Amino acid sequence: MSAERITYPSASGGVQAYLAKPDSGSAPWPGLIVIQEVFGLVDHIEDLARRFAGEGYVAIAPDLYCHDQVKKTIADQDLMQAMGARSAPDPEAVLKQLPPERESAARKALEWLTKRDMSTYVPDLRAAVDYLRSRPDVRKNAIGSIGYCMGGMLSGALAASGIDIQAAVIYYGQNPWIDQVQNIRCPVQGHYGGEDPNITSGIPKLDEAMKKHGKPFTHFVYEGAKHAFFNDQRPNYHPGAAKLAWGRTIDFLGKHVKGAR
Repeated sequence: MSAERITYPSASGGVQAYLAKPDSGSAPWPGLIVIQEVFGLVDHIEDLARRFAGEGYVAIAPDLYCHDQVKKTIADQDLMQAMGARSAPDPEAVLKQLPPERESAARKALEWLTKRDMSTYVPDLRAAVDYLRSRPDVRKNAIGSIGYCMGGMLSGALAASGIDIQAAVIYYGQNPWIDQVQNIRCPVQGHYGGEDPNITSGIPKLDEAMKKHGKPFTHFVYEGAKHAFFNDQRPNYHPGAAKLAWGRTIDFLGKHVKGAR
């Protein structure tokens, strides 16, 4: 496996990304877009790109924040505080409990979270598909997407944009825009934590929409697992659920992406 930092073309300007690919076997290989959590293109996502390269994929992880100057000034600690406040019954009460210097930073993070437009990330992801197809070492008809947390939602949203990919995987992401589900052209697989009600409660609505439009959707809920249960660098990591989800993911991608004809 080898890895490098690249910049690929997009209408928003060049998008920085981390790309990992196999060293052994015969090219061209299938391609996979690995989509970041809310924290950005962090070590965990780069590690996953390498793991997928080890499974025989050219894996690209775009830095969706590479043009976002505000996000670059927000620390992960403050983003975590903002996320906690946003999901609380009384966000203002949560913020008021913080020390003054932390409260100000968390408010800035919360404003960023609340005002950003998630749809603006989709064109850069579509451009990543185009970039993979332009590479001679990637099979043009064998490309999938997988995302985690925010990236899970965006993996579904990428598929729902109508682009021709062979599979999409959602890890504990919010539903993609339901009114776009009819545009999906590939099977979708979802992995959710049983102790993550803010996300898991939305599964029935997505499942209903997928069935209504005849779209293949398989999903799994892991009892005892919290949000971000697959992230082995965070406290919510659940080894049992992560191992089971990984096996199911590899099988799914193997069938629909590696096995694409």
